[in-house]
Amino acid sequence: MRANVAGFALVALVLAPAAVKAQAGKFPPDSLVNVQVIPKNTSPIQVIGQMRNFASALGVRCQYCHIGEEGQPLDRFDFVSDDKRTKVIARQMMRMAADINRRLDTLPQRMTPPLAVGCNTCHRGISRPVPLETVVSEAAIAVNADSALRTYRSLRQRYFGRAAYDFGEPSLNTAAFRTGRANKVDDALAILKANEELFPNSSNMYVIRGNILLMKADSAGAAAAFRRAVQLDSLNGEARGRLRDLGQRP
Repeated sequence: MRANVAGFALVALVLAPAAVKAQAGKFPPDSLVNVQVIPKNTSPIQVIGQMRNFASALGVRCQYCHIGEEGQPLDRFDFVSDDKRTKVIARQMMRMAADINRRLDTLPQRMTPPLAVGCNTCHRGISRPVPLETVVSEAAIAVNADSALRTYRSLRQRYFGRAAYDFGEPSLNTAAFRTGRANKVDDALAILKANEELFPNSSNMYVIRGNILLMKADSAGAAAAFRRAVQLDSLNGEARGRLRDLGQRP
C-alpha cells in the first residue's frame, strides 16, 4: 500500500501504548498492536508520521479516533481499543483508498508521477468532506436561515482562503435553491439575500431568486428578478427563457 494512501481518516491501525502492560508508560512503543491495515512490520515511528498526516488532512487531533483527552500525554491514550466508531470507519476509508489506487494503476497512459488518492484528496482539512452548500442547506432545512447563515459565517471566518470549502458565489446559490425545494422559501430567500450582499452584480443570482420565487407562485416577483438578470447580463439565456415562459419579453 502506498504510504500516502494510508487513509481518509485518522488512525486506522494502532500503536501499542501504555494500554499494553508490557509497554506501560512507553511512547512511542516498540511494536504495533491490533494492526489490521498497515503492514505489521511497519516501523512505529513511520506510523506516527502517517497519523500526523491523517490528523492534518482531517483537521483533527488524536482523540478523534482514539480514547484519550486533549492535553493528555500520549502514553496515557488507549490506541489499541476499537471502541470509537471513527476509528472503525478510518480502517474502511484506508481500504477504500487502496482499492481506488489499485484501479487507478490500471488506467492507460497514466502521467508520471501517477495520480494517487489520499486523505487530503477529499477531506482538505475537515473531518466531514461535504460541500459548503450541503452544510448550509442542512442547517436551513433543519432549523432556519439564521442558523444556516451563522454556520456559513463561522466557516468562512475559519476556512476562507483554504481549500476546505468553496466560498464562491455558487455555494450559497445552491444552498438557497435546495432550501426552497424543501418548502422553506422564505429561508431560501434570506440565504440568497446574504449572497447578494457578497456578489451584488451577479446575473445568475437573480436567476436563482426568480426560480425560488416561482416556488411560491410569485410570478411577478420572479419576472422582475429575471429581468434584472438580463439587465446585468444581456446574454443570460436562462433568464431570457424564463421570461418567455412567463409570457414576457426579455
